[in-house]
Amino acid sequence: MRTLYLDAFSGISGDMFIGALLDLGIDYEQFQEALAKLHVPGYQLENKRLAKNSIYGTSFDVVLDHEKDRGFIEHSTHHHHHDVRHLSDICALIAGSDLLEKIKDQSIAVFTEIAKAEAAVHQMPVEAVHFHEVGAMDSIVDIVGCFIALDMLGVDEVHASTLSDGSGFIQVAHGQMPVPVPAVMQMRVGTTIPIKQRTDVQTELITPTGMGLVKELVSVFGPIPEHDSLLKTGYGFGKRETGAFNALRVLLFESKKSRQTVRTNADEVLLIEANLDDQGGESLGFAMDLLLEAGALDVFFTPIYMKKNRPACKLSVLCALADQAKFVDLLLTHTQTIGVRYQRMQRSIMKRQFKTVDTKFGAIRVKIASRGDVVRETAEYDDCAQAARTHGVSLAEIEREVQRRLACSENQ
Repeated sequence: MRTLYLDAFSGISGDMFIGALLDLGIDYEQFQEALAKLHVPGYQLENKRLAKNSIYGTSFDVVLDHEKDRGFIEHSTHHHHHDVRHLSDICALIAGSDLLEKIKDQSIAVFTEIAKAEAAVHQMPVEAVHFHEVGAMDSIVDIVGCFIALDMLGVDEVHASTLSDGSGFIQVAHGQMPVPVPAVMQMRVGTTIPIKQRTDVQTELITPTGMGLVKELVSVFGPIPEHDSLLKTGYGFGKRETGAFNALRVLLFESKKSRQTVRTNADEVLLIEANLDDQGGESLGFAMDLLLEAGALDVFFTPIYMKKNRPACKLSVLCALADQAKFVDLLLTHTQTIGVRYQRMQRSIMKRQFKTVDTKFGAIRVKIASRGDVVRETAEYDDCAQAARTHGVSLAEIEREVQRRLACSENQ
């Protein structure tokens, strides 16, 4: 289980995000090869590692063959079709590429979020929203590139700090815009995405592209994970001169526990089973730990009686369909079985997401499970147990405090 944490103390943009991901050490040539599957010409990539404030990071930029006519356009009647790209054009371009299907879906979802926000701000149909030809190119490369890099890093989940934005106004082709810019604020509508304004920075720090990526990717907003293992850190530098350290810091963590967000009410899994009648309890426990660490959805034992009334146990593993070979190998290596059986199973499940609740005992993560009108909020055991040890109180007291804070937030 790999979690990417976005430390957005200076906001977020598409190029900052890619720069930070590249700074984690992914293979740049492989990244370029994957991005080339878009089959879109007219740009070059710049990837520079440099130091700012004596901190090394990566500056990423999309250099276009034509550096004019950037930005959002309100009135399509003033421009010819070849000068612009509508949302439908961008979606068709991405859908027709040779990218992985999940990268296509994620990229299209971000563009749709941005288009909906722009449509609401400018009071126009989503279908009429379009971008200048070269202005759209930046965003296409940034958005698709982010999902390519995340896939290369094997990221399962993305968490983030409170987002920081500047204040004041920025000058655009259509006049002044307040900061946060209207599209960013529109994307925040109906969410609990936390944004704080920095009065020491008089410019934009969160771009619509950055906000769209956050809205699609981030499942938890809260402090830096305390208990997961930190693998790498990276910095992606912004282009604006803010008078401060302008970078996005990303932290790549690894955890043995699965806290993945689930956005569907049904899925399909693999059930792998083996009957074991000649293996001790300690070695079975060791096998269970290995299976869970490898990403099994669940592992459990069932007491059974085999032929000649021999007492035994049935070891059951639930896993993703794509992981069949991995878990069969683990079972044959770490148990005494000489064969396993498996079957595909369909599940009806609850959607799952996470949030962080601030309590007098510190930040506690809460799992939110939902299906239709049924919603359940449950404090994460690991966080509660750690808080109970740290503060010398009972687990029940921690759980009561979390429930009290949840009730207070609902009544506000």
